[in-house]
Amino acid sequence: MKSNIPPKVAETLKEIGMTSAQAGWDCHGTYVLLHKALEKVSVKFNIKFDKPEVLERNSEKRIASLLVMGHMGDKSEWSIGEASPSNNKNSYPYAMAEKRAKDRVILKLIGLHGDVYAEDEADSFKKERPEEIKGGTNDNPDQDDLPKATFINLDGSKKDEKGIEMIKEVFVQFMPTTDNRADLVGFWKNNKEARDVLKDKSPKDYEEVELAFRKRAEEITSTKENN
Repeated sequence: MKSNIPPKVAETLKEIGMTSAQAGWDCHGTYVLLHKALEKVSVKFNIKFDKPEVLERNSEKRIASLLVMGHMGDKSEWSIGEASPSNNKNSYPYAMAEKRAKDRVILKLIGLHGDVYAEDEADSFKKERPEEIKGGTNDNPDQDDLPKATFINLDGSKKDEKGIEMIKEVFVQFMPTTDNRADLVGFWKNNKEARDVLKDKSPKDYEEVELAFRKRAEEITSTKENN
């Protein structure tokens, strides 16, 4: 199937070293970009994000709405990401809301918003994703929906305290919400790069995150044994 890829999208993919087949797929005439491709775009163009602003949250009803602001040089854009049972089938509404908002912001900053869509804009996009690229970089497709602290970009020339704080916050906020060992361990493995950054740039914060991981693992095991 021939993909409808706008020239500017093709140029952007060339800059991040990905082919159109690696970065996305044609969905009924509209090119859809993988989240991992947009992560590469974020790094390539040095896009940085402020701490998301929570507009609405209801863990019991699995509803989350976040406002995300991103910056690329002197250009700034914002977007709102929303997730609820009506538009999100996984168990991570906060992570999904953040991914949707950040992906839109990236597309706005590089001038591609409206030309293509990010894969998490709608569950229907993933249903049309070709078999050969289902699951992204993970063996388990569900792992793509686990939060990733590696989305935070740090300035390699100096310690970016705000970035470190945001990485730590992703760990500290998400781990207590996991109710099974598979999700907890999957999240931990999915964020190896972020853990390495945290361990290198802020050993004290890394120790706190590691302790929180072990504590939650023990709590899950204890709860399972008592049931």
